[in-house]
Parts: sequence; structure tokens; C-alpha cells
Amino acid sequence: MGDDRPCNMKEIGTVHTKMFDGMMQEVKEVMYIPQLKRNFIFVGALKALSFEVSIENDVLKMTRGSTVVLKGADAITFIT
Repeated sequence: MGDDRPCNMKEIGTVHTKMFDGMMQEVKEVMYIPQLKRNFIFVGALKALSFEVSIENDVLKMTRGSTVVLKGADAITFIT
């Protein structure tokens, strides 16, 4: 948030996302934090849930086994 104030998590649940090809996928154990204005995906948390994550040419691709769960570049912000 930029002002060093802590944010409280409200709940953990499942998010359904529409893929680039129109298919619906779900990501489980997602934290809802009301104070955040944008969505964040923590790569370390995804890897702990057996997802493979790659970023090439500013395109993020998340897979589990042979299934592409998420792919996109429009809303990806890289934080170093």
C-alpha cells in the first residue's frame, strides 16, 4: 500500500478465473484482503500448492501438470 500500515486478511477461499481461451479455472486457498485495490499472486505460495510458474517475455504462465491454469500479461506488475 506504500504507507507501511498492516493489512488484515478477511478470509481464505476459492477464486474462479476466466482464461484467455474462455475456459473457467479455479485457484484455491486465496486470501481476501479488503484494503488492497489490486490482486496479487505470490509465486512462492503457488509453488507450495504444486503449481509451476514461468515468466518469459513479460508473460506469466502458471501450470499444474499439463493444464495451463493462468496465462497473461495485461495486469502483471513485477515487483523487485
